[in-house]
This record gives sequence, structure tokens and C-alpha cells, in this order.
Amino acid sequence: MQRRVISIVLAALTALAGLGVTTPAFSATAPARITSLADTSPPTVPTGLSTTVRCNPLSVTLSWTASTDNVGVTGYDVYAASYGGSFTSVGTTTATSFTQPINGLYQYEVRARDAAGNTSAFTEPVRVVPPPCPTMPPDPQPPTTPGTPTATVTCGSVTLTWTASTDNVGVTGYEIWRAPGATGGTFALVGTTTTTSFTQSGVGVYRFQVRARDAAGNYSAFTSPVTVYVPACPTRGCTAVYSPAGDWPGAFQGKVVVTNTGTTATTGWTVTLTFSGGQQITRTWNAAMSNTANPYTITNLSFNGALPPNGSTTFGFQATTTSGADDTPTTTCIRTPSGTIG
Repeated sequence: MQRRVISIVLAALTALAGLGVTTPAFSATAPARITSLADTSPPTVPTGLSTTVRCNPLSVTLSWTASTDNVGVTGYDVYAASYGGSFTSVGTTTATSFTQPINGLYQYEVRARDAAGNTSAFTEPVRVVPPPCPTMPPDPQPPTTPGTPTATVTCGSVTLTWTASTDNVGVTGYEIWRAPGATGGTFALVGTTTTTSFTQSGVGVYRFQVRARDAAGNYSAFTSPVTVYVPACPTRGCTAVYSPAGDWPGAFQGKVVVTNTGTTATTGWTVTLTFSGGQQITRTWNAAMSNTANPYTITNLSFNGALPPNGSTTFGFQATTTSGADDTPTTTCIRTPSGTIG
């Protein structure tokens, strides 16, 4: 197709030439591409370079008025020279300020740059002379010892609180140290805080102690240790099945079979008995009752809390009743899985 079009064009040109019409020379050369002009215009020189020197810590902040550019300024190069030395790059910034620590006499100069890599001329150097900063006297005085921690225990965690320390300059924080077990073991740092409380998760028996620190790195003495037992959170995974065990006027007995339906051993269990007819439990056996009002919370004793998977134990109770009341309680059971010391 392309050859046919070219043949038609050539035939037309030949016919025009025969009529004496002059035509421009035909060229198969592609027209030249128009390329964009490169950005060779540098930014203007930053102006108003000034310095601000601060003590503690000793540092200098440079600031200047922004440069302009035909496209856009993308940043600034900061150069420094020790007194009598050569200028070298010490940093870049997209802002119109720059802060750096100093430890002697320095000179600074700044230049702008754009996206094409063009850079302005440098500013006139400015000299920085550190002021005679006052030195802080050493602080040899440690904080006072915090108050002995008070522990608030929930299943799976403990929160320690204590009375704040005091210091001649100021307390900056506290360290919390922990040792495993009620005796023995080595205390190790387990956390820090700037407040007078600390919460940690874990299951087991621990000893905690706290000490304060100040800004100079002085430490108080440790508090007396506080021993804490953190139980595991109960999880459902057991059943409590009630059955009557005898009755007489105004009273009756019942028994409850507790079965561990979990896949791991338990260290304890809790059963809740809820009566609807005003019954009152007067005593229990093979279990402990933690309250004296309906609903009743019943927990294991030391010898029957550990149950293997599918293992069972039985406890009983005696209660008063009223005529015609349904003495069958509703039951719920939760188990405490075996825990580990963190």
C-alpha cells in the first residue's frame, strides 16, 4: 500500500513538471525533532545569612532568606570551615535554617540549588564565635528512695505504684527490677517509667523493687522488695454438672461433678451456682465458697484443683430451701490453665 501511494505522488509530481509547475524537492528524511531547552539558569544567592549560638548543648543555628529560581529551588548546601581551614560540606536542607553542634571558631557559607543541579554562588562567609557558656557544677546528690511499691494484681498482670522520690535538681525517671520466685534468683531490669506506676504481664511468683534516677545519672537506693503472685486468667473449658444428693424438710444436699474439657491440665477451677428460689448454701465440702449470697462462687481446694484433660472431681454442698422451690441451680464453670513464670 505504501509503495502505491508513493507511485501516485511521483506520477502527480511528474504531471506538474510537464505543465511547468515547479515543486519542492522531495525528501524521505524525517523532520528534525524539537527538544526542550535545558535549564541552565542557577538560583539567586541566598541573602541575610545570620547565626544564633546556644549553650547546653553548644550549637549554632544558621538562617537566611530564601533564594529564587526560574523553575524552583530544591534545597541548600551548607559549608563550614574551622578558623583558617578550607570549606567543606556539612549538610543540606530544604528549609532556610540549619543547626549544628560546634566546638570552636567556625565560618559558614550557604548556596542554593535547583532540580537541574544548578547551584548559586555562595553567600559571604559568616563567622561563629562560641560564647563563654556557663558550666554546670557536678551533681553528686542522688534522689531519695521511692516508697515501697504496692501491687495491684489481676489475672495475667500486675501494676506497681509507689510514692515519688525527691531530688535536689529533679527526678527524671524510675527503674523497675524483678527477680523470679519468692526467694533466691537474681534481680534484673525489666522496665523504666517517668511516672510512679508500672504494669507488667506474666504469670507466676515475682519479687519487684524500684529505684529513682536524676539527670546527672545518680541513682537512689532500691526499695524493699515486694513479692507478688500473678495468676493466669481463667479460661472456660470445664463443665459443672449438678445432681441432688438428698433432702429433708427445709434443707437439701447437692453434688457437682467438675470435668476439665480442655486439652491441657488445669491448676484450678471456679464454679458459679445460681438459685432461683431463695436457697442459701450453709456449707460445702471438697470446695471453698468465697461469698455468702446468691449467686455462689465455689473454688477448688489445694488437693483437687489440678485436673488432667477429661479429668473430674466432685464437691458437695448443703443448703436451705423453701416449700415448692426448685432446688436445681444453674451452673457455669471456668478453669485456670497451667501457667509459667515469665
